[in-house]
Amino acid sequence: MLNENDDIMKEIKRLDVELYKIQCRNWVPSLGHGSGAAGKTLEELLGKNEDRYVLPDYNGIELKTRSDYSAYPVHLFSCAFDNRPLEMQRLLKFAGYPDKKYPEFRVFNVRVNAVSDKKVGKFTHRIYVNYEKEEVELRVKYSKSGDFYTKMSWSFMELKSRLLHKMRYVAIVNVRKERVKEQDYFRFYNHSFYKLKGFDEFLSLIDSGDISVSFKLTYYHSDERFGEYQDKGTGFEVSYESILKLFDKIEL
Repeated sequence: MLNENDDIMKEIKRLDVELYKIQCRNWVPSLGHGSGAAGKTLEELLGKNEDRYVLPDYNGIELKTRSDYSAYPVHLFSCAFDNRPLEMQRLLKFAGYPDKKYPEFRVFNVRVNAVSDKKVGKFTHRIYVNYEKEEVELRVKYSKSGDFYTKMSWSFMELKSRLLHKMRYVAIVNVRKERVKEQDYFRFYNHSFYKLKGFDEFLSLIDSGDISVSFKLTYYHSDERFGEYQDKGTGFEVSYESILKLFDKIEL
């Protein structure tokens, strides 16, 4: 009888072949828009139609694309605060800043880690791993008084569930982008597979600053919902240089 490792290795080898076929196609036109266009294009080429968000992209394997020249960390998963309802909206209301184009609306596009304060307006922000309470906190300090606002957090239980369901096995695919006559093209190449080490390593990398949290709190720009609150994804991200601290590379 096949065990879980046998099953997933079959899927990894199958995906390895499919990615090689896509690599052989060389440059392909973009099938998406915006910052997620490369990932959307890759998913379409693999025949993935429905995005299940909290589950891996391809038969138990999470797909990640990475540009040659990108300095951005690798997105792991998105997770809003789970300790209180509407806490994301509260954060935007008191700590957000005016949008450049429409200053009557507030936004909060900030990346925060556990090793340095991130100053935004009247507030500084820092991530803190509270092992006693078993939660990861966003600690917000008001600059003038020095008072902390620490009610916003993620439980270890929720983070562990997200990590183990979404990121147990990962494929990172390098991609190049070119624009020709107002059409974007992608070339996918050089992919690698990884297996998650564990939740303890995840927490340790938050402590060391190798994993940060990126907030993208904004408003809808479309006509029908213009001005309404929008959470575009509060994401936990690991620096590319620290990938092997969180994952073991799978050699095929």
